[in-house]
Amino acid sequence: MYWYALIGMIATVVLVIENYDILFYSGSQEFPHLRIYRRLLYGILAYYITDMLWGILDSLHHTTLLFVDTVAYFVAMAAGVLWWTQYVVVYLDEDNAFSRFLSRAGRVFFAFVVTVAVINFFTPVLFWFDENGIYHAGSVRHIQLLFQIFLLLLTSIYTYRAMLQANGAVRNRYMAIFSFGLVMSILLSVQLDFPLLPLYTLGYLLGACLLHTFVVRDEMEEYRDELLASRQKTREQEQMSQAKSAFLANMSHEIRTPINAVLGMNEMILRESTEQNVIEYAENIHTAGNTLLSLVNDILDFSKIEAGKMEIIPVDYDISSLINDLVNMIQARADDKGLLLKPDFDENIPRWLFGDEVRIKQVVTNILTNAVKYTKEGSVTFHIGYEKIPDDPGGVFLDFSVSDTGIGIKPEDMAKLFSEFERIEEKRNRNIEGTGLGMNITQRLLEMMESSLKVESVYGQGSTFSFRLRQKVISWEALGNYEAAHRASLSERKKYREKFTAPDATILVVDDTPMNLTVFKGLLKQTKVQIDTADSGDEGLSLAKNKKYDVIFLDLLMPDKDGIETLQELRHAGGVSAGDGRANEENPNRRTPVLCLTANALAGARERYLAKGFSDYLTKPVEGADLEAALIKFLPPEKVHLHEDPEENEATAPEEMSAGGEAAHPCASADTGASCPSQLRAFYAGVPELNYEDAIRFCANEEVLKETLEQFYRAIEPNIQAIEGFLREKDYKNFTVRVHALKSSARLIGAGALSADAGRLEDLGNSLMQEDIERIEALTPKLLADYRRLQDLLSPRYAAEEAAREAAPEISVSDLNEAYDVIRQFIESFDIDTIDGFISEVRKYRIPKAEQAKFTAVEECVRNMDWNGLDEALKGRRYRMSRQNQAK
Repeated sequence: MYWYALIGMIATVVLVIENYDILFYSGSQEFPHLRIYRRLLYGILAYYITDMLWGILDSLHHTTLLFVDTVAYFVAMAAGVLWWTQYVVVYLDEDNAFSRFLSRAGRVFFAFVVTVAVINFFTPVLFWFDENGIYHAGSVRHIQLLFQIFLLLLTSIYTYRAMLQANGAVRNRYMAIFSFGLVMSILLSVQLDFPLLPLYTLGYLLGACLLHTFVVRDEMEEYRDELLASRQKTREQEQMSQAKSAFLANMSHEIRTPINAVLGMNEMILRESTEQNVIEYAENIHTAGNTLLSLVNDILDFSKIEAGKMEIIPVDYDISSLINDLVNMIQARADDKGLLLKPDFDENIPRWLFGDEVRIKQVVTNILTNAVKYTKEGSVTFHIGYEKIPDDPGGVFLDFSVSDTGIGIKPEDMAKLFSEFERIEEKRNRNIEGTGLGMNITQRLLEMMESSLKVESVYGQGSTFSFRLRQKVISWEALGNYEAAHRASLSERKKYREKFTAPDATILVVDDTPMNLTVFKGLLKQTKVQIDTADSGDEGLSLAKNKKYDVIFLDLLMPDKDGIETLQELRHAGGVSAGDGRANEENPNRRTPVLCLTANALAGARERYLAKGFSDYLTKPVEGADLEAALIKFLPPEKVHLHEDPEENEATAPEEMSAGGEAAHPCASADTGASCPSQLRAFYAGVPELNYEDAIRFCANEEVLKETLEQFYRAIEPNIQAIEGFLREKDYKNFTVRVHALKSSARLIGAGALSADAGRLEDLGNSLMQEDIERIEALTPKLLADYRRLQDLLSPRYAAEEAAREAAPEISVSDLNEAYDVIRQFIESFDIDTIDGFISEVRKYRIPKAEQAKFTAVEECVRNMDWNGLDEALKGRRYRMSRQNQAK
C-alpha cells in the first residue's frame, strides 16, 4: 500500500507549503484565532504522518509497528477533531449553550478515543490485525466514526446558522468553514463502507485548502494591513511625541532666557531703588518670576521624562548637605506663610551614601513645596529615617515622609493626584500656582529609582506623603545633629591654615582649562608659592625651557599635545644628544618632579603614570590637603617652612571680628545655634543642579569658588559651540578632550550630574567603537541641554552685574592708562594683592570698547598670576597677538 503513503506525503507537502509561516514562525502572524488554528494544523499534520507510516509499514508487513502506528493514527484523528471543534467555537465567538456544548463534545470525543485506543492494547475493541497482518475494524470503530461524523455535522450546522446572519467577506469565510465540516462528514460516511480508502486524508486536504484560501489568507492580509497601519500610527505618535518634547524643551529654554534677564534687572531695582512702592512692585515681580521659572522647569522635566532622556546618575553624597539644602529652601516659604517647619531626622542615619542626590532633592522639594502651598496654618513635618537591609549589609532603606496640616485630599481625587496637567479641586485652589505636573514628575522619578510615592490623607485635616529609597552606604558615620554638623563644617573652614609656606619655591601648572588653573592658585594662595601657568603643552614646554621649576604639574588630557607627550618632550627638551640618547644637559627641568593631573584615577593608575615617567599623580578636582601634601613631598626641603600645628591659629579672622572683638556676623547666635548662609551658599540652595558642599570642598573657599563659578559661566557658550562643532565634524579626539575638561570644571562648581554625563561621553570617546559613536551622538544633545539649562540658571547672577557695569560711568582712556602704569610698578615685587585691588577699582567703571580686549587680557593675566603675560598685555603685545590669531 505504498500508494497510501504517497497520498499522505502529497497532503503533507501541500499543508506545509500553504501554511509554512503559520507552522514554523509562531510570533510573526498573531492575528485572532491563529493559535487554535495552528493546533488544528499540527493535529492534521500528525494524522498525515501516521497515515504515511501506515502505508509503508503495511507494505513491509511490520505488524507490531503497524499496530502501534494505528493507535497513534486514531489519537491523531481525535486530536484533529478536538481542535476543529475548538476552532469553530473560538472563530464564531458566541457565548451560548450550543457553543459550550460543542466545545465539551470535542473534549469528550478525544477522551473517548484515547481511552478505547489504550484498551485496544489489551482487548481488540477498536481494531485488530489477523495472523496474516490484515486490518479489521472493531465494533467501537463504527461508534467512533459515527460520533466523529456527528461532531463535524454539528460544526457545519452551527456555522451555517451564523453564515445566514453575516454579509460580505465574513459570510464567505463562514461558507468555507461550513464546507470543511460538511465535506469531512460526507467522506467519513463513505469510509464506513470502505475503511481502507484514504478518504479522511483527502477530506483534510480539500478542507485545509478551503480554509487557507477563503479564511486564513484573507485574515492574514487584513492583519498585515492593520499591523502596518498600527505601526505607521505608532511612528506618527512617536514623531508627534518627539516633536512635542523638542518643542517643550526649546520653548522652555527660550522662555527661561528672557525670564532670567527680567529677574536680573529686577534684582538691580531691588538693590538700588529707595522708593517703597517701587520695591513692593519689584518684590512682586521677583515672586512671580520665580514661580514662572519653576513652572517652565517642570514642563522641561516632564518633556525629558516623556522623551526618555531623564537618567538616574548615582554619586557619593553627604546626606547632611542634602538636608541643609532642603530645609534652607523650604524654611523661607514656610516663614512667609507663618507655618512651623518641624525637622525630624534620625541622628543615626549613615552620613555618606551613594545615590542620585539631585533627583532625591528634586522629589523631596516637590513634596515639601506642595505641603507648604496647600497648608494655610499649622505645621509641616519633614522626617527622614532609615532601616538596615538584612540581605545587604552595605545598604539601607531611607524613609522619607512629609506631613502637613493642610486642606487634605478627597478620596475620589486620589486618582487625579498623579495625572499630568490635572489639578485637584482646581476651583478651590485656583489662586495656588502650579502646572499639575509636580506629583507626576515626582512619581516617575521615584519609579526610575525603584520606589513609589504613598499618600495618606484626611480631607480637611492634612496629608502625609512618604516613600522608601534603597541606598548604598559609603560610610557608616552617623548623621548626628545635622545643624551642629553644619556649624562644625563652617567652623573647620574658618580654622583652616596652610600646612606650610614656601615663598622661594616656583612651580609650573599646565592645564587647558582656565578654571582649573584658577582653583589651583586659589588653593595655594596662602602658601605663597610662586606659580606660573600655561594652558597648553607647547606653552608649558616654552616656559620650562627657560626657567627652572621646583615642581611641574601636567594635565593628562589636553588638545594637540597631551600630558604624556608633553612629559616626554620635556625630558628631552633641547634635542637628544647624538649617539648616547641622553637628554640635553642644558634642559633645566630634565630632573624636575612632574606630577600628573587626571580625573581618571582608577585602580592601578599610580603604577601606570609612574611607568610613563611621572613622579606621582593627583586626581581632579584637586583637593587642597592633597595638593599641599604633594608639595611638601616634592619641593626642596630647604624651601618649605612647615607649621608645627596647622590648627594653632584658631582665632577668628580679623575681617570676621567687630571692633569690640565680638563676632560681627548678625546670625552667629549662640542661643539659637542658627547660622546664616552666605550669599553664595544661598544662591546654590536655589539651584538644585549645584551642590555647595562639593564645590567648596574642591575650591577651598568662597573667594575661589566665586571666581571659578564666573569662569565656568563665561565659558559655557564657547564650550557648547566647540562641542557641537567637533561632533558635527566627527572630530572625536578633540570632542573627548573638551568633554573631559567639562567633567573636571563641572565637578569644581558642584555640578555632579553634568560632570557624570561628561565623564560618560569621555569614556565613550576614549574607546570609540562604532556603537560608542552612536551612543555619543545620542547622549550629547542631553548633555548640551543640561549645560544650557545650567547657563540659564546662572545667568541671573551675572545679568545683574553686567547690567550694573553697563550702567556705570565710562572710564577715560587716560585714567585707564594711569591704572596700568601703577600696576606695572608692582609687577617686579609680585604684589598680586595690590594689583588685584587696582583691577577691582577699574571694574567699577565701564571700559571703552576700544580698550575692552586689552583690559580682558590684563584681567586674565592677573587672575592666572602670569607675570610675563601681564607685562606683554600692558605693553599691548599680547593684545596684538590675540588679534592676529583671530585674523588667522
